[in-house]
Amino acid sequence: MITTVTLNPAIDREYFVDSHEVMKNQFIYNHEDLRIYPGGKGLISAINFRALGYHDVQNIGFVGGKQGLFFEKMVQEHDIISNYIHTESEIRNNVKIIGRDPVTYTQYNDYTFKVEKEEVDELIIRYKRSISESGCILMSGSVPEGVDFDIYQRLIKIAKEKGKHVFLQASGEALKLSLESEPDVVAPYFKHHKTILDVEMNEKEDYIKIGKKMQEMGAKRVMIPFHCDRLLFDKDGEVYQLSPTGYCIINWLGASDAYNTAYLDYAFQTDDFDFLEANLRGGAAALWIAENEEIYLEDREDYNSCLDRLEINKLEV
Repeated sequence: MITTVTLNPAIDREYFVDSHEVMKNQFIYNHEDLRIYPGGKGLISAINFRALGYHDVQNIGFVGGKQGLFFEKMVQEHDIISNYIHTESEIRNNVKIIGRDPVTYTQYNDYTFKVEKEEVDELIIRYKRSISESGCILMSGSVPEGVDFDIYQRLIKIAKEKGKHVFLQASGEALKLSLESEPDVVAPYFKHHKTILDVEMNEKEDYIKIGKKMQEMGAKRVMIPFHCDRLLFDKDGEVYQLSPTGYCIINWLGASDAYNTAYLDYAFQTDDFDFLEANLRGGAAALWIAENEEIYLEDREDYNSCLDRLEINKLEV
């Protein structure tokens, strides 16, 4: 089994219009111009794992209100085991308006919904019970209101006590506190700000310093987005840069989730793990998503076709 953790999921709604103009009313008549799907880091990776042939994949986290029931139904339609704590607060909604001519992308995100202390306690209990058969735990995304920032630290510690491999994608204080529990792989993200561990990221040297800092604080391996590239920090202290070539990005949504899925899929499929080769698979999957109007992966052959447009160079640091 694979367990993915999504503490702060959302219902994502995409509206495609000819042009996005302020103060202009528009009406959606074609079902192809409206997409509604369950969103949230971790959950999208869970759906990807199912598409790649993994049978037992669960997603654990919080969902809220009447919309939360709709969300859970959508998740189950993807044959994901939904293991959710239900809250009184309504689940988040993210609205994206995509204009075709000119090409525009406007996003309105609910930030969070409220979770009570007893609901956090219930999640911890359920999590302890449900990960026994999991070979890997993927934790990803923001933390909802009412949940302490040490939540990932606690979940990683529980997983480590059970001998589980942990992949973490987080930001802010939740990321900082989690490093003490020594996650196997850390992929920080900084969607709403340009800092990691409270340090502003500007030059490549800033990213390299912070990657090494995270390893000093407990992370075994680190993968940091750097523009359209990734900086890779292996366990032996070596640093590499993964770069795509000849690309045309039309869609960011789901790219990082595809990266995480393909990276872990390679780790599961090979006995002799190769960190760089796993990242090549991750980069290929992210590139395939970014160049298509897709959110989820469909087949390994799709993204493996992008492998010859990726290169990895060792950095002298």
